[in-house]
Amino acid sequence: MTAKIALYIKGAATLVFVAIAMFLLFGTFVEFLETSAILFAALVVYVLYCGTILPAIDRWVAGRDGGAADKAPRTQSDAFNRLPRRFRYSKVIVFISVLVISFFILHLLVLMMHEFSHSTLAWLLGAKADPLNIIYGDLIGSGWDENVDYSVLFNAGRGSTAAAIAFAGPFSNIALFFITAGLMATGWVKERRWAYHTVFWTSVITFIMIFEYVLTRSFMTHDDFGNINHGLGISPWPIFITGTILGLIGLYYLYAYKLPEYFAIMTPDARTLQYISGAVMSFIIFLFYIGLRITSYPEIPQWWFGTVGIAMLFGAPFIASPARTWMLARMREYSTGR
Repeated sequence: MTAKIALYIKGAATLVFVAIAMFLLFGTFVEFLETSAILFAALVVYVLYCGTILPAIDRWVAGRDGGAADKAPRTQSDAFNRLPRRFRYSKVIVFISVLVISFFILHLLVLMMHEFSHSTLAWLLGAKADPLNIIYGDLIGSGWDENVDYSVLFNAGRGSTAAAIAFAGPFSNIALFFITAGLMATGWVKERRWAYHTVFWTSVITFIMIFEYVLTRSFMTHDDFGNINHGLGISPWPIFITGTILGLIGLYYLYAYKLPEYFAIMTPDARTLQYISGAVMSFIIFLFYIGLRITSYPEIPQWWFGTVGIAMLFGAPFIASPARTWMLARMREYSTGR
């Protein structure tokens, strides 16, 4: 009887968990629809692409190459595909729910860290009275602000103070990225699936938060980097060029090393769940952050990079597909090395 009650409680908790995730997912679709018809169309096409077209392309490529992808070193045993269909569907829904809720929680935590870093340094430097007095936005991440009046600092001749406060947010993201990279290299985290899951997605979120700033906002006259440039009286080009190069290196690191490791640790026997993980990662990076800048038209270079982001939204999942030979080999390498 006790076991049955525990099973019912677990089932009810799972249903509530999935319901919350689906509500958040629906809210995201609505937010995209209200923001831009182009973004919403890109999102819908992307879901169809990752759910049906990309796996079909991979199967066609494997067939053309005589099954080369299937003969490559791999970590998965296709145990997932041998499950009854209803169990596969339920696992997919629960896994999507885990990713959705993980993203919303971690995204808000990283965003709060970013804004409170600005606000706390402003308080320490005497630029505001209360470090907790920030502007709180919505669950999607819109409307958040450190609530620091930079114009007062500039008018008072405190440009370097304004620049330091503006840099505090990006610096916290950079520091967190290196911390998460270090944690993912430890055996303790690798041996604990959900710890790795949490650290991995935190790393992705904090990385793209700063990379998107550099890529699309370096030339803005306000915002973090605009205030840094204004406060220090420097050109935006050094930040843009250096940040873009370092960001591309970080992007390569996440896709070429950490994503296959995530596959090997979290979903070693489920190609379907690997497709979903890769699709969510590319969505966060190339649509939720970079692609969103297409709405800045005609401001340059924001909407240019927004267009590039949408193009990469479809390219990245293909290049880093779990069916690629290099990805399978790297998953095998991580699995045998653990």
